Amino acid sequence: MKLSKTVSARLRFCQRRMDNRLIAYTFGPKPSAFVTPFFQSSTLKQRILMLQKSETNRWAIVKYGFVALFTFSLFLFVAACEDRAKQDVVNNKEITVSGQIFASDGIPIPGANIVLNGVQRGTTTDAKGRYTITVPANGTLLISFAGHKSQEIAVGGKTVVNARLAEGSDGTAGRFSGQTTDPNRPAEKLTAEQDKEGIFTVVEKNPEFPGGMQALSDFIAKNMQYPEAARRAHVSGKVFVRFVINTDGSFQDVQILKGIGFGADEETIRIIKAMPRWKPGTQDGKPVRVRYNLPIKFDLENQ
Repeated sequence: MKLSKTVSARLRFCQRRMDNRLIAYTFGPKPSAFVTPFFQSSTLKQRILMLQKSETNRWAIVKYGFVALFTFSLFLFVAACEDRAKQDVVNNKEITVSGQIFASDGIPIPGANIVLNGVQRGTTTDAKGRYTITVPANGTLLISFAGHKSQEIAVGGKTVVNARLAEGSDGTAGRFSGQTTDPNRPAEKLTAEQDKEGIFTVVEKNPEFPGGMQALSDFIAKNMQYPEAARRAHVSGKVFVRFVINTDGSFQDVQILKGIGFGADEETIRIIKAMPRWKPGTQDGKPVRVRYNLPIKFDLENQ
């Protein structure tokens, strides 16, 4: 049975189309990446190898975690060290600190000692109890005055440091060291004709009245002659006096820093000059001249 020409032509077209598809599939582009080619031997081999591969060792996971934690901790440590170094630079920076020192009753104390802890640097308050000193921002100030308990105050970067000293004695007044003069005046030195030593205000060991501070208080109370003018005017208060104790324990340059008048200032000077010689102060184990500040209390009620 012979096929018609039309059918024969269609069969030849279909055969050529199939041949072209086979050639295109064999040598043409690979199938789309969105279709999983399970029939490809290379991909199938990879999947079989992955299925046969053992699970990751738990100890390896722990090690990886430890390494990551150590790296992170090291980063934090380095950052903290950098911050600490920057903070140390700030803390060691010199700043100017000023303030005022008061007694327990709120009255300013002239002649109080302000010393930088651990360094031979210090100053004294003026007649209004004010002072100015240059210290590191992280320094500590030691504040003392005869007849009052000493205080230790951290600067903490503050530029104003005030203090109130309670009456009494804690035995620490003679432990501070340093050399200074009144901050409102240039350094005062004795002339070569008088003495080559300087006048200290803060020394390793302060001058001492024979018998100590209690004996000094007893001497003042026993020898004080309450001024009649102050008695009539009912005047009480403290007279702050400054004087120089020489290397032999004698006195000179007695000055009233802050008085109350009515004859109390003159009586204070008389008491100082009537005192016996003191044990001189020492610096580096040697006697030195020391400028000493002392409050003399006039209390009418106890007379």
